[in-house]
Amino acid sequence: MNPEELQEIQDLFQKGMGIRAIARRLSRDVKTVRRALGRPKKEKISASKLEPFKPLVEELAKKDLFAPRILREIRERGYTGGRTILKDFLRELRGPLKRSKKVFVRFETKPAKEGQADWSPYRLTIGGQETVAHCFSLILCHSRRIWIGFFRNERVPTLLHAHVEALTYHGGSPERLVYDNMTQVTLGRVGKEPLWHPTFLEFAKFYGFKPFAHRVGHKERSGKVERPFFWIETDFLKGQTFASWEDLNQKARVWMETVANVRKHSTTGRLVHEAYAQEKPFLIALPSTPFPTDRREVRKVQKDGYIPVDGSLYPVPAHLVGQHVAVRIYPTYVEILDAAGTVAATHRVPDRPTRLAPDWGPLFRAQPSVSLSTLETHFLARFPKAGDFLVGLKRRMNALTPIHLRQIERLVSIFGDSQVERALERAQVFRNFSALAVARILERAHPNVVPEPPIEPLLAGPEILGALGDIESGSPRDYTLDLDPPTEGLSDGT
Repeated sequence: MNPEELQEIQDLFQKGMGIRAIARRLSRDVKTVRRALGRPKKEKISASKLEPFKPLVEELAKKDLFAPRILREIRERGYTGGRTILKDFLRELRGPLKRSKKVFVRFETKPAKEGQADWSPYRLTIGGQETVAHCFSLILCHSRRIWIGFFRNERVPTLLHAHVEALTYHGGSPERLVYDNMTQVTLGRVGKEPLWHPTFLEFAKFYGFKPFAHRVGHKERSGKVERPFFWIETDFLKGQTFASWEDLNQKARVWMETVANVRKHSTTGRLVHEAYAQEKPFLIALPSTPFPTDRREVRKVQKDGYIPVDGSLYPVPAHLVGQHVAVRIYPTYVEILDAAGTVAATHRVPDRPTRLAPDWGPLFRAQPSVSLSTLETHFLARFPKAGDFLVGLKRRMNALTPIHLRQIERLVSIFGDSQVERALERAQVFRNFSALAVARILERAHPNVVPEPPIEPLLAGPEILGALGDIESGSPRDYTLDLDPPTEGLSDGT
């Protein structure tokens, strides 16, 4: 390179022209221009965004956690990189995946045509003790929207209760539900035809779906619900402990809403919540009242004022000592009824059966609590006959009670005191203790009333349904969501 070219390179560089631009202008190689300027190429030192998190990733990988779960864990700790680099590092740690040589034919169903349901037991740490929790899952096959709940057993009443919660969560039932010959559903087979459990068959007719039990040993037929159990274990349960059964089911609900039902499904290539929005209009509408799923027994109140149920003692009001009382037993709570059929007390099922007489606190009686908030005082002053409704509302909604009371105040501004009072009486009769139930009754009784101003949602998105339908600190696991009360046999506006 002659001195003139060297000088020209220097001049162009001084004017701000880049090395590559100079090379193009003089038809020279970039390396030649760089050497002429005395600027050797610097080695790039680019630290991987994953580098600081590799020890944590290795620790999580040893717990057999998979990439999606590990990605969430390290992002909570500040990781800003992508998934690909994480998967590459995990592949280095674990080696290539072993693929099954067995081949299955995949099939897809039309919207609302099929759902699949099954149980899977897990050994979890709940309240500091290792416990077997039975996970019930019901999945809509078209959209892959899933519901899971954890229970202490797999008895028929528990199965039916789990179905009610799952179908309520999905907002309807598919035409067919597929099962893997569980004994709570089928009692055996007569030839090739399943012999259905009579209670379950009555339940299926009540909700309008057709049960289907595939042939024995053909679990791949219900693979859409079988396969997620492994995912539930690795992505949600593994490495976690839970303070209580309620804590377990609350976290399961959060996992459904933030992970399972908003993900992009690897097989369908669609976002689950978007596919569900297309499927939901085709689901079979739920009945106005849920199927009774409680187990009913009779107990004699002992001299100390307690009755034994499933290994635990529950207190009963003193005036019932020595009498026989009816007990309605649900998976998460029990109701004790007096001779007139009135609920005398309600207690939550403890995390572990206990024969001791614990301090249960005040019983849930028909009278409202002596300590009332301002909202509750105003509510009872306006509706003095709605004391039972308020007690039921507080028991079911707990911390969400103020939200419901404010919503009822808005309903008063639209429909008036007398109409809301009648709606409260109807909701109270059918034990639908929520503002949504009262609003539905009013809208049905007065379809021509135009809300002015409109009733604005208290929350955005699906959370409003959870907030107005949940109970006990917002947990939807202890009761089913409220549904419209039946109208048969009732006069309009009462």
